[in-house]
Amino acid sequence: MGRRNIIKEFFRAVSNRFSYRIRDNIYIWFGICWGLPIPFVTLFIEVHHLSQLGMPAPVNTALQSPIQWFFIAHPIIFGIVFGVLGTIRLEKDKQLEGVINQLSKLSSLDSLTGLKNRRYFTENFRSECERSGRRNELLFLLFLDLDHFKRVNDQHGHNTGDIVLKDVATLLKRQCRPYDIPVRWGGEEFLILFRTEQPEAAAIFAERIREKIAAGEGMSVNVPITISIGISKYQENDTLETLADRADKALYTAKESGRNCVVSWPPKHSSLKNND
Repeated sequence: MGRRNIIKEFFRAVSNRFSYRIRDNIYIWFGICWGLPIPFVTLFIEVHHLSQLGMPAPVNTALQSPIQWFFIAHPIIFGIVFGVLGTIRLEKDKQLEGVINQLSKLSSLDSLTGLKNRRYFTENFRSECERSGRRNELLFLLFLDLDHFKRVNDQHGHNTGDIVLKDVATLLKRQCRPYDIPVRWGGEEFLILFRTEQPEAAAIFAERIREKIAAGEGMSVNVPITISIGISKYQENDTLETLADRADKALYTAKESGRNCVVSWPPKHSSLKNND
């Protein structure tokens, strides 16, 4: 099977016009340069041999030999062969690049929800902070946690729980702007890195998400679910750990306040809360 694939790849390259484009395919030039010494060396040897035999006009005599013309054609032959092999090489490089890009993409995505994963967020957090700093934007971290999610798995099964997570992730992606970063942090926890120029915008945004989830918007299973959200504002020299720690404290306060609400840190500056 491996040999068949090699043969197929070779004949595909033979029929590919790129294999013969001397201006574009640099491998053709490698072949020409590789084969170029052959006609000169063989012609020199042949002329020297004819001279030793006392043949008149040894150069003309050598050039009349079909074998010598075969050697003269070597740069062209090598150019064609190298052009074909170069096409195969370039196709392999494209395939490898595609695989690497796909693996890179998969390594940055959560396999269940399709959101960016914890690894991606950790690796890109600092660059996102610097970008917001250059634009003089406020940066907020929203820490979201589905309320009593264990009950969903226990009462309805893990498959239903997975559907709920995917539906919530889809809602988050729809609510987020292209430059916001929704992330599945782990389990039923999500993060959103939110940029804005308005101090209250993050709380309003979080409240909108809370209301939509509580209303069951976008849910494909009939399972009531609510979410608690903690918010922390990025401060100069914050690390991901310090920023996430404050957001986690705000989330804890939201849980202690009865869940299904939005709390900013510190609590005295709490954002909109659910009074249901």
